[in-house]
Amino acid sequence: MTTAVDLNEQINHLRHLAHDFKALHDRVRDLAVAPGTEALRQLAPLVLKSQELVREALLPLSALDRSPYAAVSGSWQTLHGLGGVVFAASQASWDLAQALAVNPLDGIGFGGPRQDEDSIRSSRHARAVPEMAGHLADAAHRLDMCETACHDLATGIARDLERASITSRQKAPLKISPAQYEALRALAKGGATMQTQGRGSTIVLTPDHTLITIATIQSLDTHGLVCLDTSVPIHQGRGITVTAEGHRALAQHRSRTGATTVPTATAAAMPTVAAKREVRR
Repeated sequence: MTTAVDLNEQINHLRHLAHDFKALHDRVRDLAVAPGTEALRQLAPLVLKSQELVREALLPLSALDRSPYAAVSGSWQTLHGLGGVVFAASQASWDLAQALAVNPLDGIGFGGPRQDEDSIRSSRHARAVPEMAGHLADAAHRLDMCETACHDLATGIARDLERASITSRQKAPLKISPAQYEALRALAKGGATMQTQGRGSTIVLTPDHTLITIATIQSLDTHGLVCLDTSVPIHQGRGITVTAEGHRALAQHRSRTGATTVPTATAAAMPTVAAKREVRR
């Protein structure tokens, strides 16, 4: 890793990149293409611009991967998301190239011109229109995805850096509440999933069915004790894992309070039962 990478500059680069993706999206969306030489004139600069944006998306991915940000909690999701932007931008460029490839240019086939050349040309153009429109629609959709992703990633990086700064400024070990301890203890066993169900209600699903509120997860996330995978839509279920800082807070809480696991209702009742037997004797 190197400290030569300006992380704020990378955040600004992603925001500018989002603007460029939107500008190209709008050009592609508003394009009314008539097959032939004019379509080639219109599509060629769009293909070149899309390839330029692929290069621009690769720059922050390479820079952040070799920067101190790679050691920050949540950086894996960001780097994975940036890889997705490069892929989507490449797909958009491929879609534009496909639209250009299926565009029938006004040349003459082998054997020279025919009497019905105009009819043949019209037929080619008619077949090409829906195919070109489909490729352009796919390109516009992927460019829109890239714009949204760049905005989200820029915001996420800033949040990760702020959270890391807060963590590094803490002088004493972070004290967690009993509810946070129980949540961390359950999550440390195998993570959890945050998901919307029913009429839009959001719940946290754990392997051992421990009840964890959304507020507790948000508090743990703010302090960098858990990592919430925001790269996945919440209706599909976002994974929640305990960070290294979360494991440290868990260990510190145990050493300070002597806590291990909370006794079950059956175990807690056993001394009472034993006492009753002793009285009967």
